[in-house]
Amino acid sequence: MLGLVVIAICLLDSAASTKPSFCHDLDCPNYTVLRSFGGYELRRYEMSQWVTTRDLMTSYDSHKNSQMFFKLFHYISGNNTAGMKIPMTAPVVDIYTPGVGENNQQTVMEMHFMIPHNMQPYPPAPTDPTVYISMLPALDVYVKSFGGFSDHMTNLVKITELKNEINNSSLYYGDHFYTAGYDGPYSVNRHNEVWLAAKH
Repeated sequence: MLGLVVIAICLLDSAASTKPSFCHDLDCPNYTVLRSFGGYELRRYEMSQWVTTRDLMTSYDSHKNSQMFFKLFHYISGNNTAGMKIPMTAPVVDIYTPGVGENNQQTVMEMHFMIPHNMQPYPPAPTDPTVYISMLPALDVYVKSFGGFSDHMTNLVKITELKNEINNSSLYYGDHFYTAGYDGPYSVNRHNEVWLAAKH
């Protein structure tokens, strides 16, 4: 019995040590690197639950972005049916789907906070009707990482760079893209990512 306990502790230590350093001490979604390339990598993410809100934008609006963030922040601060505080996770994932709405001139933006691992099976429901729990399916994504302070224009540049580096539009879905930010507004050593969903 003691031997099994020791093995279990070793496995937990091993799992903890494999968490990327850019997650800091926060829960992050589990993934496996399938292949590394020169300036990007292909990852496979496990299915996971997230708390989500969404909006339509004719052009990128930092005020709307901030409003969406605080809707999710209020959820983890206690605006949920359990009235409980929920630990912050990383990254904050945004999904952009351009070319929708009237005359295809709008973009759907979805913002996501991951539900902590120990709450994944049964997260409390949001009390804000514009916030909801969503399931992100298992997903393969091409990922480009970069440092520094990021903004929407930087993300667009990095997505273009990632597409150019992959150099084969048949390998990914080009109708939407993801951004992932891992750091608070006052962090200095920052880690950012842009993702493209891989085709199979």
